Amino acid sequence: MPNKFEYSDFEKQKNKELESLFSDWIKQLSKNKEPIDNGNKDKTTPKDCFAKDGFFPGYFDDNNLKVCFIGRETRLIGGYDFRDTTKEFFDDYNKNNNNWWRHLLYISYGIKTKGEKKFEDIPDGLGILNEMYYSNKYGFAAINISKYSNDDENNWQTNVNLVHRFLKDSELKKTNFFQKELEILDPDVIITANLWDIIEKDYMNLCLPESNFQETKNIIHDGESVAEYGKYNLNGKMIDFIDLYHFSAKKSDKYCYYNPVMKVLFNKNRK
Repeated sequence: MPNKFEYSDFEKQKNKELESLFSDWIKQLSKNKEPIDNGNKDKTTPKDCFAKDGFFPGYFDDNNLKVCFIGRETRLIGGYDFRDTTKEFFDDYNKNNNNWWRHLLYISYGIKTKGEKKFEDIPDGLGILNEMYYSNKYGFAAINISKYSNDDENNWQTNVNLVHRFLKDSELKKTNFFQKELEILDPDVIITANLWDIIEKDYMNLCLPESNFQETKNIIHDGESVAEYGKYNLNGKMIDFIDLYHFSAKKSDKYCYYNPVMKVLFNKNRK
């Protein structure tokens, strides 16, 4: 597999904008001198705990919908860049295959192919990743609501206290860094990972204000709501917004992730 993970000149400029934003964000977080408990006693400062994130090569390709996945927090990469560690993860995907990335790869592939393929006909995660490597076009962004990495090796549950500490210290009412990041990414589609059940409503309303949502609807499978969707006003642009189960949840790849997204974006209503 070729080792390609290269950004275009335009994408490099966008990454510079993100770097500037993250620098200002860390300065804001550093105003609170109280040590941070992220599960690693050697990492107690905002700079050590902050995990940068953003988009992957091909995201700004004119032929693609710009899709931004939003999760809760990263794991075990405090002080690093999520994009760099993702490249390393992809280099050994067979060994590291997990639910989180498999779901994102399936969904990304379905969106790139405009929902034309049934779930049974799409490649597996490694096959999709091979295509991305050969073309150097991954075509999506993956960011987290909290930039503090949960570095507790023994607890894989969301560290809600750490997430809330991050959002509290960000003081988004003064400078809304999260919305500034979305402004740089300018997505056409946002897909979230069940954020509202975990994070306090007031914080979520700062990051993704309720007033920006148009009427939302549910997708039902076997009597259970598997996705919520609607339109979202992002800086005056109406985009598609889909909320799914958390990307790492042990749920049906087909019925809880792939099919709901294809139905919303391409009106592909499959059984």
